[in-house]
Amino acid sequence: MRMIYVGTLATEPDRDTGWMREFANLGWEVIPSSSQFTTTGGRLLSKVQRRFNIGPGNRIMQQTFLNLVRDQQPSWIHFRLPIEFSRSTIQALQDRGVIVTQYFNDDPFSPRTPFGLHWKFRQALSAYDGHFVFRAHNVDAYHQAGALHVFHCPPTYDPSEHTLEQRLSDGSFLADAAFIGHWENDDRMGYLEALQSSGLTLILKGGFWDDAIKNRPLGILAPVGHAFGDDYKRIYSNVIAGLCFFSKINRDTWTRRALEIVAVGGVLVCERTAEAESYFRDRKEACFFSSSDELISIVQQLKSDLPMRDKIQKAGYARLLSGRHSLRDRAQQINSFVLSRLAHLSVNNSSF
Repeated sequence: MRMIYVGTLATEPDRDTGWMREFANLGWEVIPSSSQFTTTGGRLLSKVQRRFNIGPGNRIMQQTFLNLVRDQQPSWIHFRLPIEFSRSTIQALQDRGVIVTQYFNDDPFSPRTPFGLHWKFRQALSAYDGHFVFRAHNVDAYHQAGALHVFHCPPTYDPSEHTLEQRLSDGSFLADAAFIGHWENDDRMGYLEALQSSGLTLILKGGFWDDAIKNRPLGILAPVGHAFGDDYKRIYSNVIAGLCFFSKINRDTWTRRALEIVAVGGVLVCERTAEAESYFRDRKEACFFSSSDELISIVQQLKSDLPMRDKIQKAGYARLLSGRHSLRDRAQQINSFVLSRLAHLSVNNSSF
């Protein structure tokens, strides 16, 4: 069976290779298609085209994609975060009798989402056969917007990529705490500055930080670069506390980073939410905080009591492996829906 997988296909960070591998392992011939497109004009015009997913480059990308569909004649097309595609493009796939699904790891209904970013997707939403969404609270919103088949497909990790191999052989640590993720105008700046002012050492990586920390205490960490792949795993494997904050723009209460920290042998130190505490037991398999004072206390305790830290790390890792949180588990969830839809179509076609 043949499918087309549509994503950015970017390598830093790589959000697509694992999905394509798992779908291939489930028996699909996977044909990749990139959703990236070239903008035109000056800096401002290019920014507008990128934000609203418009312009000649976007139209060319969509037509190239439709040509690929015509030539390859897949049974199934799966999108990851299809903000670039118009309703007419998705409807054209339906008209060909193709099963069309998508996995959306943003919150397209958040009032804090950047203006104009998700408008195309919201218009096309009801044209998809199935939606697999990152956040449980989005399921009802999708239904209210006209989607028929919507499933919670929670954050995942890739066991083939996130392994224990990066831990330093001498048992030392690179820093007391680390956060790898973008700047957002929420509490994360305050939490990080509180750790810094307490005398704890900190590694910070991710996008949009340099302007935000200019003339602030965290400014001594500038320039703040990115950490992908092995760098990401090496850092989170080798700090006392692997920090995780949740995006308020996306109204997150859980995220893939939390699972990845545990998977690479780190100790998860994470904002407290009910969803987070449903995955790991506080102070036994991970550590959760609701204030700067609590965060500082946790990191200081982990640093001063390494046997306790080691016990939490091992228990958290065992809990991770006991659950169904892997990329393969999520791919199987999506695949089961697609096979059921294909079987339904086959029965209907045979009745004529």
